[in-house]
Amino acid sequence: MRAERRVNPRLRGAFDQAYGIALQLLDPKQSSTSNHFLRVALHEAFPDFHLQDIAVLAVAVERVFHERNKVVSQ
Repeated sequence: MRAERRVNPRLRGAFDQAYGIALQLLDPKQSSTSNHFLRVALHEAFPDFHLQDIAVLAVAVERVFHERNKVVSQ
């Protein structure tokens, strides 16, 4: 049995909303957004989050987005 690695409930709670924001920004049909713009959009949506938390959230959202699209496109 694997141990739970996710230890920040605040980031876990924000993930779904962050993914919804990122979905529009990361979709290649909609735009060619860089990671910088994703972080800016997440910072605007979560202004009370530390910049390091925004970076962690952006990386997690991008990873999940690319994993889900890889499965869909195969």
